[in-house]
Amino acid sequence: MTKESLGHVELEWTCPFCNTRNRGRNKVCANCGAAQPKDVQFEQAAKDELVTDAEGLELAKAGPDIHCPFCGTRNPATAKKCSRCGGDLTEGERRESGQVLGAQQTGPVAQVACEYCGTKNPATNVKCTNCGSPLAKAPRPKPAAAPAAAAAPSRMSPVMLIVGGIILLVICGAIAFFVARGFQTETNVARVSDVTWRRSIVVLGLAPVERSAWADEIPGDADVGFCSERERERSPFPTDRSEEVCGTPYVEDEGTGFGELVQDCEYIVYDDYCEYTTIELMPIGTIDESGSDLNPFWPQTRLEQDQQLGERREVYQITFDVDGETVAYETTNASEFARFAPGSAWQVEINGFGDIVNIEPAR
Repeated sequence: MTKESLGHVELEWTCPFCNTRNRGRNKVCANCGAAQPKDVQFEQAAKDELVTDAEGLELAKAGPDIHCPFCGTRNPATAKKCSRCGGDLTEGERRESGQVLGAQQTGPVAQVACEYCGTKNPATNVKCTNCGSPLAKAPRPKPAAAPAAAAAPSRMSPVMLIVGGIILLVICGAIAFFVARGFQTETNVARVSDVTWRRSIVVLGLAPVERSAWADEIPGDADVGFCSERERERSPFPTDRSEEVCGTPYVEDEGTGFGELVQDCEYIVYDDYCEYTTIELMPIGTIDESGSDLNPFWPQTRLEQDQQLGERREVYQITFDVDGETVAYETTNASEFARFAPGSAWQVEINGFGDIVNIEPAR
């Protein structure tokens, strides 16, 4: 993001001794002649108007003013000696700069009434057009207050408390039931009554696939379809296909009695995002083998041109007879499966949900 300058606007400051508002370029109060103290800040005027006179532009760009270390008088940045007391400004303190004062003021100028004669004056005036008295700064309008949220009931009704309690008890009971059933186990002697296995291999073949990507990322041999222009990124620099977007202008204190009107800008970079079709290896089928013994094998494969073998999958199931009831156990480990000869005896630990959680050879 880059910062772009729109020009300079003159600020103002209020004399702490007589409460007179002064133009930013004034080093001393136009009413009482007091020098602007270094702790008196510059403020935005009622309306931000760009400075066009040569003197104002020169002052605005000169750099932060410097306060005399002897009498406190504000002097231009280029001054070597104080304009009031002649003191050396080498050890003088420069005004701070760069503070954001607020968004650009472009709305209609409000009216402010003179405290002495009651005449209404534009808020940009620093003195009354009728009697010449200093004018106070017009207050800025405050943002509208958000509507107050509706007050919550002071307490819940007895029926709601009872219903809530019942729901909480049901939830707690269900959780306790599932936990108890999961940890509740029983060990029995079981015999292997049946074994089955299944092995499969995915076959990959060349097939058309529809995808989408930025135009410069599409493979050269792809068939490009519909394209649309989209935002691809944001950049601080312009490109061939970019659009500048800027935020609300705001004023930064230059420490000179003037402010720089700036705005933060960046560029939206657009590019073509396209749908395309390409030929890729994709799953086109599966070949399987299965059996009911302890000798599993992989299916024989006969591949056509441009076909390849993909993922291999295997699953083994052992069925146990536990006191006349059957319980199944599955594994993907062929070595483990080979241990369960039909008719062999095992100690199986079964949880409350009927699942086998541990198997050991029968003693």
